[in-house]
Amino acid sequence: MYNTKVKKALLFFSIVIVTATACDLSVAVSPSTSPSPLPTNTEITVTVAPTQVPASPTAIPPTIPPIATPTTSQRTFEGEEVSVYPLTIHLSPELAGGMHSTQFPRLDGADAAWWQKTPGHTQITLEAYLLQGKLHQPQIFVYPALDYAQLVPAAFESMHRLNNILAGLPFDSDGLPAIPFFNAQQAFAFNVQTISFQNGQGVRFLTEYAQYPVSANNTDLFYEFQGFTSDGAYYVVAIFPITAPVLAETSDPGAPLPPGGIPYPYFAEGIEADMPGYYTAVTALLDSTSPEAFSPTIRQLDLLIQSMRITP
Repeated sequence: MYNTKVKKALLFFSIVIVTATACDLSVAVSPSTSPSPLPTNTEITVTVAPTQVPASPTAIPPTIPPIATPTTSQRTFEGEEVSVYPLTIHLSPELAGGMHSTQFPRLDGADAAWWQKTPGHTQITLEAYLLQGKLHQPQIFVYPALDYAQLVPAAFESMHRLNNILAGLPFDSDGLPAIPFFNAQQAFAFNVQTISFQNGQGVRFLTEYAQYPVSANNTDLFYEFQGFTSDGAYYVVAIFPITAPVLAETSDPGAPLPPGGIPYPYFAEGIEADMPGYYTAVTALLDSTSPEAFSPTIRQLDLLIQSMRITP
């Protein structure tokens, strides 16, 4: 199973250096307009020092049960098949108008922050995405798994957690993989599900990241996917903004709250606010919300992920 290959790679760190030169490739989905280029920076701006997720003191367990990869007899994907190196995907014009990719070279200098370090990776940005003006951009990141795990402890930890989930080991919200290049942490997560794509498998959930007790809101909320290709060579992270009908549109404490929404207690109660209780209530509410009530629907984004193929 590919999970075993990832495990061995992370244990022994056989080094294959990938040198990438900066270049852009783009493809449009018909019909579409000519959208303005989207910004490529997905880092959360903060005013305090970031907290790095520490790596586990031990490596991935020496033996892991085989993973049963979900399969279907026949898959039907929405939209046109489009490709930009190294990704092929079915992109529905209802979701986005096209995409372009950017190759980033290795960055590992002493002056680089840990969340900026990369062995060299590809960033694919969706153009004319259904939602605009959100905190995050709709993007897919493809990293060489072995090199990234060796270079960045937070990447190793996320791959370790992902590997355990795919192996069927028990986990809770504290055991979900985190995005290694975010200088922030998950505030809450819900609707967790393993999901396979054309040549790999991973886990998806909806979440928000912050370095403060953020409210659940439609500006910060996004669909997160993390996975491995079946050969264990590539680690994939996808970020897609998404909105829920029961959330306020922004994190502004005065933003109108839809009927049935959970009031944000932090500014009203100060440091005594029951934020764990708030996040528990929000998670329960969002988990009980129909997947079709989100925009885009969770099904649309699941189909997008399932249609992916990563090829070198």
